[in-house]
Amino acid sequence: MTKEERHLWYDFLRQYPIRFYRQKVLGKYIADFYCAAAKLVIELDGSRRFLEKDRKKTQREVLF
Repeated sequence: MTKEERHLWYDFLRQYPIRFYRQKVLGKYIADFYCAAAKLVIELDGSRRFLEKDRKKTQREVLF
């Protein structure tokens, strides 16, 4: 996990009363965090992970 993902998981989501999953496979994508009850996907792009391919992927993704 990136620094930003660790921070969100250990400081908030891990203890959250609604169940969140880390690295959840959703079709051909892997979400950083997923909550089925809230129908919520969280994708974090930390400073070291932002690449040209990430920007192109973000441009073509469709939100659920």
